Amino acid sequence: MSSIKELQQEISAWVDTVNPGRTPISTISKLLEEIGELLGSERMEDELELADLFILALDLGTIQNIDIEGAIRKKLAINKSRTWKIADNGAMKHTNTN
Repeated sequence: MSSIKELQQEISAWVDTVNPGRTPISTISKLLEEIGELLGSERMEDELELADLFILALDLGTIQNIDIEGAIRKKLAINKSRTWKIADNGAMKHTNTN
């Protein structure tokens, strides 16, 4: 099994061949487009649509020289230390800022 870091590298190597001139803004724009497609479709449970979001997020990390795996672990530790509630729309929301 590959690590997130290896997957991040594999994705960015492929995207380099398709769109070598991409920028953080162009990648975020495509990510927002994909989120809109997911929200507006009847395929919200489609694993391939969700995979598109992760592909773009991992590539964005590479563009910005971010170790996504390390960042996720740091953020998860922060989130675990927070107190959470469920908003009216069903989304999680933290109630403290630590």
